[in-house]
Amino acid sequence: MEPQLTLAFALHANPRAYAVLLGAGVSIASGMPSAWDVQEDLIRRIARTEGVIPDDPEIWYKQRFGVSPTYDGLLGALTRTSNERQALLRAYFEPTGDEKSQGIKTPTMAHQSLARLTDLGLIRVIMTINFDRLMETALRDVGIEPTVVAHPSDIAGMAPLHTLQCVVIHLHGDYLNPTSMLNTSDELASYAPGLDKLLDQVFDEYGLIISGWSAKWDVALRNSLTRCPTRRFTTYWVDPFELSPVANDVRKLRQAEYVKSDADTFFGRLVDSTEALLDIEREHPASIATAVSSAKRALGGSQLAISLHDTIRQEISRVSQLPVLMAGPWDTADVPSTHAQRLELIEAQCEKLLALTATMAYWGSEETDKWWVSDIERFAHRPNLSGSVALIELIRTPATFLIYAAGIGALAGERWGLVNRLLTEPQAKDHYRDQVAPASVLLSPGTTMGVSRASSRLYDSLKSIFVELLSFGESAYRDAWERFEYMRLIMQTDYSLSHGSSTSDVPHIRAVEDDDHYLPAPAAWLARGITLYSGDHPLLSNGLFGGDLERLDVAKSTYDARFSEWAENLVWRQSAGSVTVYPSDPWYPDSLQ
Repeated sequence: MEPQLTLAFALHANPRAYAVLLGAGVSIASGMPSAWDVQEDLIRRIARTEGVIPDDPEIWYKQRFGVSPTYDGLLGALTRTSNERQALLRAYFEPTGDEKSQGIKTPTMAHQSLARLTDLGLIRVIMTINFDRLMETALRDVGIEPTVVAHPSDIAGMAPLHTLQCVVIHLHGDYLNPTSMLNTSDELASYAPGLDKLLDQVFDEYGLIISGWSAKWDVALRNSLTRCPTRRFTTYWVDPFELSPVANDVRKLRQAEYVKSDADTFFGRLVDSTEALLDIEREHPASIATAVSSAKRALGGSQLAISLHDTIRQEISRVSQLPVLMAGPWDTADVPSTHAQRLELIEAQCEKLLALTATMAYWGSEETDKWWVSDIERFAHRPNLSGSVALIELIRTPATFLIYAAGIGALAGERWGLVNRLLTEPQAKDHYRDQVAPASVLLSPGTTMGVSRASSRLYDSLKSIFVELLSFGESAYRDAWERFEYMRLIMQTDYSLSHGSSTSDVPHIRAVEDDDHYLPAPAAWLARGITLYSGDHPLLSNGLFGGDLERLDVAKSTYDARFSEWAENLVWRQSAGSVTVYPSDPWYPDSLQ
């Protein structure tokens, strides 16, 4: 089996249990100079001031000044202040405009792949002997702000490794901290006590992926590796060339597996393999499509579909027992990362249940509704737990998903009685008022999913179910989504009016210009329906708002005014900037939020 695949399984089974060690070979591939390249160029500059072009810069420097060259000595001869030193070194490690356009001195595929693995929550500790900050750049490109250790003094104030989302450790310093840069044999012979202690911890507790490191010059690093007695996880040593005798001795002592590959190819394939394993966790689209087709046939039959009953009950039971909804922990050192991973997993695990529920809401009956509607309330329950509210609220996301998947299907099928049930019947605890209220009111996408533009994310997540599996077409799905979202928001407004509260939900509904203000796109649909049915809209006749048209009108007018004010404020803010909004065309305010 290819080592990339073996390692992918190890990362998948043991997230963040592996650390990475990057040698010069990884950065040189980007066009970045090696440490020796920089040192020799600095010596040549000094020599040129004396009219000399040395064949061997290091020998010339020793003969001329009587000491071996060091970064401190070289920089001290060429500059006088820290700003001057940093400016000098930036020319070596930061790309010019032309270099950047050619991809020189920019993150390689290896750096980008490692950043992706970090973003997936599989890598936490990255060590490098390079002075550049290509790894940090790649991490920031995917939205991760790493903890950077560039000097032994940084270690003293660093949080414990297991609490960090990502840490980049510059073992030999970096160019932004010239006094930290280690390059000569004497400098590389030993590390500061704090760094040695940190390396002992990493090499003891983590598996290791080594890439682009020759091991020839780095005595202290070799000693750190070889003195570690434990082998909790496999070590992988990646290099496109046969290892030197020195490196091979270290590999044997570490019991490392040698992988003949360049860094770009290895890490690129590793990302592909790990993402494939993560995709397997999702229900295969073909199996979901098969389940929906079977549900359609069962609902179209003349007899009650017992097999469909069993299928939906099995899916409800499976989702309700997902460890991610039951096991915790409910507070971690890295809540944002944990939250993102859990939400993605819940979304993946709910796909089949949501597809079946949408199908049954559209084509089902009052008899088949009994099989699943009451379970929404069970999913809406939040146990009495302590910890991060964001992580605890994720427990209730299946309830939100079910309300929307079923509500959109029921509304599109004009099953008004079911729409009313979904908006009013399942109850949830309002923990701020210590009372119960409709789950549709309390469990908005933003509340349970806990991410920005949650409604937009849920809209995109459900789209394939309605467009591809139920053959709605994109415009029909958009209209059904907006109409259900609008009715839920009016219900929420009605609740807030009667309980002295307000809502700050960010909906995914188009804004339509209406004279001198904006209205939600489905406002016209509801107004037409009220007129068409002479004030006795099917939603009212099925019990929504207690059948009270005036109550509906008040909630609708209140929400429309809030939406209009929100949209107008966004237009004003955008017109003051560089983005132009064309108010004559329908647009999504949440896209500007």
